[in-house]
Amino acid sequence: MDVIFTVATLTAGLRLAIPVAVAALGALISERSGVLNLGLEGMMLAGAFGGYSAADATGSPWIGLLAGIVVGFLFGLLLALFVVAGRSNQIVTGISFTLLAGFATTLLFQQQYSVGQIPPRINRIGLPALIIVTVVVFVVVAFVLFRTVAGLSLSAIGETPEAADALGYHVGRTRTLATGASGALAGLGGAMLVCGPLGLFIENVTAGRGWVALALVVFAGWRPGPTLVGALLFGLSDAVQLRLQGTDTAIPYEFFVALPYIVTLAALVIRARASHTPAALGVPFVRGAT
Repeated sequence: MDVIFTVATLTAGLRLAIPVAVAALGALISERSGVLNLGLEGMMLAGAFGGYSAADATGSPWIGLLAGIVVGFLFGLLLALFVVAGRSNQIVTGISFTLLAGFATTLLFQQQYSVGQIPPRINRIGLPALIIVTVVVFVVVAFVLFRTVAGLSLSAIGETPEAADALGYHVGRTRTLATGASGALAGLGGAMLVCGPLGLFIENVTAGRGWVALALVVFAGWRPGPTLVGALLFGLSDAVQLRLQGTDTAIPYEFFVALPYIVTLAALVIRARASHTPAALGVPFVRGAT
């Protein structure tokens, strides 16, 4: 127990929670508008690769964060082109985007660094700066959603797009921008992972954190505050399993690897029934349809 309850474990938990928290806030934006962004894991991965490549080329991890935002935003707009403008199935399209990002980043990474070549480490951003960035993102997202006309109209579109359209709000444009913003924050989360605690990129570096972020949105009931709490729970569980792997125990190694995901799943099951899902989530909007 002394290995678990330490300042080092809490610090590691914060580092691991931050990328998931930022990506989850991005998922929250798109889902409150009615777009189910199952491409979040792929957007995180694309943002991580873009952030690493930019930071490696320029020597600045802050430029890496900006690159992650840009890459994620472009992926978000591309997803919106299919699911908002094209009204394609959001589940199938989102999963396809994640698979595409996984294949693309692996291919580009292998072309950039040959087998046996060790990718260079990049300059890393310290934990205090990452916390500040996360707090700023949280404040901006919460303020826009609950204190601005744009945020209130976005939530209305996620609940009753027909009524919002009748009041003069542009459903397609709002959902497109929300999906782009979702991708931007997912890309930022991926870039924060490689430009922060890791300092390098490896294939599939996000390791399912995008899927965890999607689950945390449901756990939080599509609210920013509980989303941060859920991300911290995941981060602490991840830090604990890393600590426990170094202890002398008869428990299989695979259990520790799965621990943070088990905790997240358990929390999701407990909280899911109390969550209020946006009524129009995953439903394409067709003007004039009955």
